Amino acid sequence: MKTQKLLSILTFVLLLTLSSCGGDIGVNKSIVVEDGQVKDGNLTAVNGGIRIGDKCEINGDCNSVNGRIRIGRQSKAEDLHTVNGSIKVGNDSEVLGDINSVNGGIQLSSGVKVAGTVNTVNGSIDLKNTIVRQNLETVNGDIELKNQSTVRGDIVIEGEHRGADRDDEISIRLDDRSTVEGDIVVEDERLRVVVYLRGGSKVLGKIKNAEVVEE
Repeated sequence: MKTQKLLSILTFVLLLTLSSCGGDIGVNKSIVVEDGQVKDGNLTAVNGGIRIGDKCEINGDCNSVNGRIRIGRQSKAEDLHTVNGSIKVGNDSEVLGDINSVNGGIQLSSGVKVAGTVNTVNGSIDLKNTIVRQNLETVNGDIELKNQSTVRGDIVIEGEHRGADRDDEISIRLDDRSTVEGDIVVEDERLRVVVYLRGGSKVLGKIKNAEVVEE
């Protein structure tokens, strides 16, 4: 999924949500869900963030245009989407769909489970004792798996080599017995990507177009 495609999908999702009758919408303000609350429908913030407390249940998606998304401990939500903002999910929470960010990092804490794919364009992806059942995908972001994190699908780097404009590397770090059950695929073989394996971490599939360093 390239940058423009992801932007188009997120924009469509947000516009569709804004045009619907259900859910909560915040324009120029943040949406806050207090601890223990249950919300039916999507939560959509334009020029504001979304903060969900502990032990909450969101029966819908969380969408933000210009703002971050924060989810507390032991909560549930469906898809998480943001264009300009980071996403952080607290301990033992569950995301029943995908997590997408264009300009912002994604942090998933201990015990988090994600049913879908985790995707960024210009943002890092950090997993700590997390299970992602599908892929991790990024264009320009670094990826780190710690504390026995597991990716059941592939890790895909979708960026393109830009000659002299790109001298730095994209790093994929696996530590503390973390596992990628699928492949690690770098779509542009000219892009410099380094996979660091530490502490008994493993990639069960193939590693394509990336350097491997075992530390």
